[in-house]
Amino acid sequence: MNDISIDGYFHKSEISYCLPLVEERIANQKVDKTFWHREEIEECVLHDFDHQKLEKTLSSLIPYKFQPYTLYRVVTNRDKNYMMTVFYSDITSAIHAKVQLPDLNESVAEMKADVKGFKFDSHIEEGKTIIILKSINSARNTVLNNVVETFQKHNIFPLYMEIWYMKSRDKVVKSLYFVKTVFDSKIDRAEIDSLKDDFERYLHRYIKPMSVFDIVGPSMVGPSSSHTAGANKIGQIARNIIIARAKFDNDPAKLVTVKLLASFRDTGPGHYTPSAIGGGLWGLEPDHPQMLQHGDPAFVNEHGIDFGEFKAAFGGYKRGSVEEEQKYVNENNNNIAEIIVETTQTSYTITGFSIGGGNVEVRYMDKRLSSPINGKENFYYYNQEIISQNEAKRHAEAVLIPPIVEAEGVGKKNYRMPFNTFEELSAYIRAEKQELIDVIIEVEKNLQGSSPDDILSKAAEYWRIMKASAKKGVRSSELSLLKLTGKDASRINRYVHKNPLFNNVYGRAAAYAVAVNEVNAKCGVIVACPTAGSCGILPGVLQAYSEISKPDRKKINEAILVSGFMGMILFNDVTTAGADYGCQAEVGVGAAMAAAALTYLENGSSTEIIQSFILAVKNSLGLICDPVAGLVEVPCVKRNGIFTSVAITASMMALSGVRSFISPDEVVLTMREVGDKLNRDYKETAGGGLAKTRDGKAVDRAFASEVRRFFGEE
Repeated sequence: MNDISIDGYFHKSEISYCLPLVEERIANQKVDKTFWHREEIEECVLHDFDHQKLEKTLSSLIPYKFQPYTLYRVVTNRDKNYMMTVFYSDITSAIHAKVQLPDLNESVAEMKADVKGFKFDSHIEEGKTIIILKSINSARNTVLNNVVETFQKHNIFPLYMEIWYMKSRDKVVKSLYFVKTVFDSKIDRAEIDSLKDDFERYLHRYIKPMSVFDIVGPSMVGPSSSHTAGANKIGQIARNIIIARAKFDNDPAKLVTVKLLASFRDTGPGHYTPSAIGGGLWGLEPDHPQMLQHGDPAFVNEHGIDFGEFKAAFGGYKRGSVEEEQKYVNENNNNIAEIIVETTQTSYTITGFSIGGGNVEVRYMDKRLSSPINGKENFYYYNQEIISQNEAKRHAEAVLIPPIVEAEGVGKKNYRMPFNTFEELSAYIRAEKQELIDVIIEVEKNLQGSSPDDILSKAAEYWRIMKASAKKGVRSSELSLLKLTGKDASRINRYVHKNPLFNNVYGRAAAYAVAVNEVNAKCGVIVACPTAGSCGILPGVLQAYSEISKPDRKKINEAILVSGFMGMILFNDVTTAGADYGCQAEVGVGAAMAAAALTYLENGSSTEIIQSFILAVKNSLGLICDPVAGLVEVPCVKRNGIFTSVAITASMMALSGVRSFISPDEVVLTMREVGDKLNRDYKETAGGGLAKTRDGKAVDRAFASEVRRFFGEE
């Protein structure tokens, strides 16, 4: 009779309730059909040695929501062709299991101290290789599927595996996965290193609760979503914190100073970053026509900042040093602003980070906050701490820090998307037999509390702004501040319409993309998609397509939602900020979003839509962000026009049946790897590339007086 025990790890007596049936099926090779035995708090599943069946089994075994510990145990034997999973929904009450519960508090403390939220360890024990993984705040299916798939891709598989899922009440470590695997032989060091690299790459965290309109949007005054709209939002959030703190402490701000670090320091003046923060401190939104004027150095130096019940003097915009920004080195972000507040009794510093596409997080008030503030939720100030709405219920005197964005509805409490990656999205659509657009609207409704009509109405509003900026741009010949751009869209448009070879979706899209980006360069109103630096590609492609194919209005609005949703899934791994990952994350993603939208308009399947997105991303890898003088003009404007052809071609290829050899999720993670390895000179610092050519440096010198004016160095 076959012995399924693994010495020191699993004994067959632990499944005494179904052992005879399991042994009989293995002995007689009756494992092609899945055997499933259920007890009250545990289940045993047996099937042949098939990785896909194992993934399906693990995904179908749902943790009991009221228990902190859930355990999956997997025993496998390739030679005897079986995989057996034993699942415990309540391991604390399982009398058969001979396992030791991990110390939850100790594990949480260990993982909180780890910046990456991931640990990998391997060692040899009595001739066996033991590999241990720990990952926090990951999606369940992402962990289960990628553990199986990674070992499968390496053509090795453990004879025994324990997967612990532990829920915590900690604010930072909400869930923890502990995976222990046992191999019956020694694995060489090169293979171990490759496994570590793959697990660190693929065991990423939950998609952060977002909206498609965080990727398509906001509507804003240019020229940069991260450096202008994002900077403004940091100022707005800081304003609300300052007001709340003054009220609770009865100690209003007397002096406010803004310090810019990293990319904000190096290219901020060219994007009006200082003025945008100042305008935010005044309480003005990104698309307010007076926002930049209220943050101009001359204005704030004369008028200070009005906080309503009190007014503070302005201490100026300051350049932070490279040494000062080192304290934020683990934040994986280069768009950093410190708001330094002095009161009669004390001083404190609020630190905000612009993470791409106008999205921001305030992560510090002197020390790191337990939860970052993104301006979309209520927080409270209490006794020198910023606390959540739930915590504030215990402190009646806590003062509200209101969101800067008024919520359109209330999303479903504790809702998490049922997928975390493109491949999981594909699997979900197949399993649920739903259309992609229906999934998108369902997710948006659950996350934001918006009705389907409201969601489509907002997409329609953004489409009106996109069309207006495209048409305004092709009619305008006004030049930008330093006369670097302004007439090219009208030139292209005239040429395209008199030349039949180019008067098609390719030529018109290029003209309109350049037009929108020229409007942005001149501080006109545009829609970031996903950023202001890449704001021309999606409108350019959509406007060209709408002129030629005349699609239904609703279809265009849905295409905008599709484009934003694709970007939202990618955003979990790659923020759309050139300062973090280079222009591949701005123009590259903008082209991918436009490709997805076009494929949807052409009635492509969900697979074709994802493939068009990924083909565009894959062929934008390594694109650097090197704006001349830090302005969103050279090379941004023309690059928008050129990358419309990448979007259109990627869509055409996907619709014709072309598929990326590299899987979608691996392409996205490769983009992250490339971005991480890009030198900081090529991440929106104007430290290299075209910015450091002779012509580029000449523009830099011409703009130098404006930079000195912002920093009060004249």
